[in-house]
Amino acid sequence: MRTHRRPAIAIIGILAAIVWLVPAFASAQQTVRIGELAALTGPLAPYGTQIHNARLIAIDEINAKGGINVGGRRLKAELVHLDVGPPGQALTVFERLLTVEKVGIVLDGLFSSIQYALGPVLKGKKVVILWSGGNDPGTTVGIPNAFRNHFDGGKPFMKVSETFLKKVGVKRIATYGMTGHSEFKAFVEEYLPKVPGLEVVATEWHRFGEQDYFPILTKLKGVKPDAVITHTISTDLVTMIKQGREIGLYPGPVWLNQAAMGPLMLDEASWKIMEGTYESLQASVGATTEPTPKGRAFFQAYAKRFGERGFGPWAESGYDSVYIVAKAVEKAGTVDDIQKIIDAMRQVTTSDIPELLLAYKPGNLFDKDGQAYPKIVISQWKDGKAVHILSDHGL
Repeated sequence: MRTHRRPAIAIIGILAAIVWLVPAFASAQQTVRIGELAALTGPLAPYGTQIHNARLIAIDEINAKGGINVGGRRLKAELVHLDVGPPGQALTVFERLLTVEKVGIVLDGLFSSIQYALGPVLKGKKVVILWSGGNDPGTTVGIPNAFRNHFDGGKPFMKVSETFLKKVGVKRIATYGMTGHSEFKAFVEEYLPKVPGLEVVATEWHRFGEQDYFPILTKLKGVKPDAVITHTISTDLVTMIKQGREIGLYPGPVWLNQAAMGPLMLDEASWKIMEGTYESLQASVGATTEPTPKGRAFFQAYAKRFGERGFGPWAESGYDSVYIVAKAVEKAGTVDDIQKIIDAMRQVTTSDIPELLLAYKPGNLFDKDGQAYPKIVISQWKDGKAVHILSDHGL
């Protein structure tokens, strides 16, 4: 009996060692899984695709440097993306990210209306989310696990827009926005009427995907505004300005768009339609004629991998978002404790992340409501390019 016990004990010892080694090996292969509500098809695709591509670049850069340092271990970053498709599917896709893909960190570049819809759901979830698109500050207020690294479309954006309007000397303003955007509604109905020297002579609205703008544009022509301010998506805007040209409303007044567009998002025929108009809904100089050295290098990397076509002013906020959550995970020292990661997000400073592309207000990246403050940029469409006009934090 004694002669058989020692080999058995030895085998048990070997098995125990293997069992001990397996989780250690698995842990060594662990990744930091970052979910993404990607808008790769449907009406938001021109924005979502550039954000997604930019995030892939950031993921590869981080991994090339050895990954994310989590408590002394270097873990690879992994982007787990699901395509939202039509905006109405965002809630369902978000639930899939959490329940099927089991991610605790989510990035997105969707519009404010979708962010509002997700807000009440977020409060009860073990997840931290970082918006990189949209600009309505109300979407993070009262939601402690929601952040945004795109600019505040409230008073800071309104202040920069006011600065521009005064710079170009307009007095009579007509507005034409897409329904469902509360920050634009506040801008045209509450903010602009109180600005000394400015008069809002018309406030009009259109539905998502509108095709016939002629009746309202004809009405706007009749009030003879010095400026027309729009808020819509890229495809709708091109149609709107084309029809404005056809009835003789433009050229004429200053045309200031809030559509988050850049020339490389459109074809050459659309460039001619947009010629001379201005764009204000952006925080990127990388898509303008005056990129920073880092912005220029990023664009070159983007163009080499994905081609120039499609690059726009939301790409840089998408790129930054990956580095922001990676730094928060490093500060928290965990990939599983979401509350620690949320606390770390509130502690992240601009100096913590030298890779950032947007010009954020120095200091803590996020305020108490989870809002960051990159400079707001206004550019003009000239000869198929976005010429930088001005940029300011609006604070």
